[in-house]
Amino acid sequence: MTEFNTIRSIIIHIFQHRLLRSFMLISLSVPVFIFLRSYFLVLPQFSEKLLIYSEEESQRTASHLTKHFITLDQDQIVINKILQSNTNAIMAEFGLEKIKLFSKQGRILFSSSKEDIGKMNEHAYFHQIVAKGEMFSKIVNKNHKTLEGRVVARDVAEIYIPIKYENTFIGAFELYYDLTERKEELDALFKKEAYADIVISLILIGIVLIMVFHTSRAILKEKAAKAQLKTINQNLEQIVAAKTRELQVTQKTAIESLAVLAEYHDMDTGGHLTRIRYYTELIATTLLEDSPYSTYLHNQGKEKYIQELVMASTLHDIGKTAISKEILCMKNVLSIDKFEELKKHTIIAWDALNQGNEIFVKRFGKDSYLSLAGNIALYHHEKWDGTGYPTRLKGEDIPLSARIVSLADVYDALRSKRTYKEPWSHAKTTEFIINQSGKHFDPVVIEAFLHNQERFREISEATKQHQRDPAIK
Repeated sequence: MTEFNTIRSIIIHIFQHRLLRSFMLISLSVPVFIFLRSYFLVLPQFSEKLLIYSEEESQRTASHLTKHFITLDQDQIVINKILQSNTNAIMAEFGLEKIKLFSKQGRILFSSSKEDIGKMNEHAYFHQIVAKGEMFSKIVNKNHKTLEGRVVARDVAEIYIPIKYENTFIGAFELYYDLTERKEELDALFKKEAYADIVISLILIGIVLIMVFHTSRAILKEKAAKAQLKTINQNLEQIVAAKTRELQVTQKTAIESLAVLAEYHDMDTGGHLTRIRYYTELIATTLLEDSPYSTYLHNQGKEKYIQELVMASTLHDIGKTAISKEILCMKNVLSIDKFEELKKHTIIAWDALNQGNEIFVKRFGKDSYLSLAGNIALYHHEKWDGTGYPTRLKGEDIPLSARIVSLADVYDALRSKRTYKEPWSHAKTTEFIINQSGKHFDPVVIEAFLHNQERFREISEATKQHQRDPAIK
């Protein structure tokens, strides 16, 4: 039953597939074409050859009869008595079915059927063709009428041969050649050719049908394989997507755990890292949409870069876990020595994150987000005018990622309560940042901040009240 359904599906597919259907129908039309060719081209050629042969024979016969059995003069034809007395023998000798002899007016002077003698041939072909000295002929099949209306019992060639005396038409022979045997031979030959054509056609059709069948089956198998492969790929994509999501969640959890460790180490910065992520995303998205840095951000991978930037920003202060808690929690302004000790948190973080990235590069041959996080951690205290730390980089030599996080970090630090100060208002903080354009901060990054300053205020106030901003993803 399964095999039957398979064959049925293949046949249905053949008729549904335009190319295969056309190919099959064309192949099936081959026998019809061959038959029509044989009937309308080959058979008429056989008949034409037979008629030509009969005309040649009739000319020789007419020449012989004229020479031996009739006498010609300028006005009349005199019939030899030998022709009259030996008609049947002469007809048998030359394979004739009937003989007629016409005068130039079309009157029958002699006929193997005596009842014809004296009758007139009034047909146009006699006076318009034969009387002008041209031969006129026709093959008449058995049980069909001759030109003069007689039904013949055999296949004959009816041929008119003009008789001329000194190039003047004076009469004509009408000879009926018996073609029955030759016609039967030609018919037999035609049938043999037709049978051979049919056999060859059937073989070709069989080959074509087998090819079409196997082609259709191959196409169906290919479609089934593609459908199966598509299903497998979809399943794999779902599995990969699930595993990727799982890895992303695991990665994010690990990063957040490290970040939380830093927050626990510096209790005054509670919620700081959460807000930094929000601020970083707002600034980076604005820079991507319309800024001198749009092309750069597009080349970095657009949304993927922003996602990694937001994630990496969380680790900007991870180096503080190696700094004495006494220094981090001091209420007074740090001494020069203690401030120098605090500065080391940038290098400590970069060293740890860079080592992690090197392991990733060795395994996968490319940088991970840890490279981005390392740059942020090392350079987020650099200043646009070159007075920052730890390397005193200046202007665009500072990585854009660090310039973005630097502004976000300062905004949140000023807006937050510390052991050594009270929180600033949004207006005062914004005024300070504007005044630091070209000094502490990149002017382009400040423009992006100002474009989003109201959102900065909302995020700052919402997170300090332990509320999640519904507009933040």
